[in-house]
Order: sequence, then C-alpha cells, then structure tokens
Amino acid sequence: MEMDVPISVAYECYSDRESIPRWMPFISSVKILEDKPDLSRWSLKYKAFGQDIEYSWLARNMQPTPNQKIHWRSLEGLPNRGAVRFYPKGPSSCIVELTVSYEVPQLLVPVASALQPFLESLLRRGLERFAVFAKSN
Repeated sequence: MEMDVPISVAYECYSDRESIPRWMPFISSVKILEDKPDLSRWSLKYKAFGQDIEYSWLARNMQPTPNQKIHWRSLEGLPNRGAVRFYPKGPSSCIVELTVSYEVPQLLVPVASALQPFLESLLRRGLERFAVFAKSN
C-alpha cells in the first residue's frame, strides 16, 4: 500500500509494536517483555463467523533492517510469522508491504476457505488505518 509519509516515518511508526492495536482492528494488545525486548506477547480478539475469536502468542522480533524490514515469528501460541517491508516511492512517500503466514486454528477449519479473503480484507483495512496513523505522527 502506498503511503504519503517518508519511509523513515512509516518505519518508526510500525516499529512501535505496542501501538499496533491503535490501527490494526483485530489486535487487542501487544506487550514487549521488559526483560527480553526481542520478545512480545500479542493478543487477538475479534467477532467473526458468528464466534468470538481470541488467541494469543509470543513472538520473537527478528533483527530488523532499518527503514527496510521488520519481521517476526511466533514461538508459542497461534503459529504465525510475517514481515513488513518498506520501499521508497519518493522523498515524502513510500510503499508498505505486509506479509503474514499462519496455521488455521482448529476452531476455524470449517470456515478456512472464507478465512483468507476475510483476513486479507482485515489486514488491508489495518494498513489503511496505519497510513492515517503514520501521517498524524
């Protein structure tokens, strides 16, 4: 998604993991572990497919590449991993690309075929809200 902020602003805003619930609609909290700042505890809460969905996981924040890439992988809880990549578009704009892979939880297997487009839509809305969030910082 193209954003009207410099790449350094987008990168800094996304690097603040604990602020992610402010713009990602289904993430209810992210807490960096005080004694291990490379680890973070994530909670997801959302009502979908007629169910209240709640999951949590512990993620290792992998070594970032400043202004280029932030990535993670879960160590326990909901299996997932992902990356956010930042590409310069001009002096005051950039492209932010979010990639997430996950295992479908057993509870959601019956709706697995609908899950991918649903999650893509949620993530796109999250990136749209992130663009507004980054621009206001």
